[in-house]
Amino acid sequence: MRLRISEIKVGNRIRRDLGDLGELENSLQRLGLLNPILIDPDNHLLAGYRRLTAARNLGWDAIEVRLIEVDSPEARLVIESEENTVRKGFTVQELERLERLLERHQRKGFLWSILNWILDLLDRLFRR
Repeated sequence: MRLRISEIKVGNRIRRDLGDLGELENSLQRLGLLNPILIDPDNHLLAGYRRLTAARNLGWDAIEVRLIEVDSPEARLVIESEENTVRKGFTVQELERLERLLERHQRKGFLWSILNWILDLLDRLFRR
């Protein structure tokens, strides 16, 4: 569901330092919002403060939200915490593989498309 950014109420947050939002803003411009922000039934922000701020900085009027029922202040804190801590970044090997795959798929043309399809098939079959 989409909600006007001006209707979202931001209360006291655990995270005070939003860091550099440049990369996030660039991602939002290129790909849009990949994960909706989380709000309660009263439109209070539960999680997604950086995404909300980046969208606001970009001049967006509305943003995709997911409504979550919360029954206690503790639940609010757990949701904010989980959203920001239960993540696993890529390993060095995974980042290297990602880079190789991106380079492969940036090549254009009919023959590259066929070769990429074959290489992707081999990757799936042999989990290279």
